[in-house]
Amino acid sequence: RRHTRFRNVTGVQTCALPICQFTAGYLDPKNPAFDRGNCSQNRTHIGNLSVGAQSPHYNNALGMVVSDWRLAGIFNARSGSWLTVTTGRDINGSGIGAQRVNQVKDDPYGDKSLTNYLSASAFAYPDAGTLGNHKNYSITGPGFWTVDLALTRLMNVSAQQSLEFRVEVFNLFNNFNWGNPATNLDAGTFGRITTASGDPRIMQFGVKYGF
Repeated sequence: RRHTRFRNVTGVQTCALPICQFTAGYLDPKNPAFDRGNCSQNRTHIGNLSVGAQSPHYNNALGMVVSDWRLAGIFNARSGSWLTVTTGRDINGSGIGAQRVNQVKDDPYGDKSLTNYLSASAFAYPDAGTLGNHKNYSITGPGFWTVDLALTRLMNVSAQQSLEFRVEVFNLFNNFNWGNPATNLDAGTFGRITTASGDPRIMQFGVKYGF
């Protein structure tokens, strides 16, 4: 089995998956290079930004309201995963599943909407007994981004006692991150996105008493 290496903004990593169909063997055992493509787990771009701030402490009446607030946030964004268009038919007659189809247009995408992310007209079934020319893991799915935020207030009740109030919001802006489109050319939903990636906005509250 051959493995590939890739480089991104987080450094050099090794893809854990072989570049072939490791569960069923090579599509073309006489030509292992036919299954070469991008690593399915690679993301071309990954970005993380963390910020934090704390309000000053004031020893007056106003300070009871505005002192010791802590704000922490994380912005996470990444490009889409690599996809391959396949068919459930054994067109090649080899008994190996997930055979690739022919790509007949250079641009495989539709208008990149929920209902037309990939264009069906960009693909066609290969002739019987042959393998498709579509390159393995050569299409990128939708990207992803989210913002998480935490707001806390620490109050000292006495020298040995404290209260902490905490509010956490995951996916602060309730961004709808699209899942991957259907990539089985046989499916009636081919090219459409019918799933979401990640969670909708989630909020949680907490109180901690220290003694």
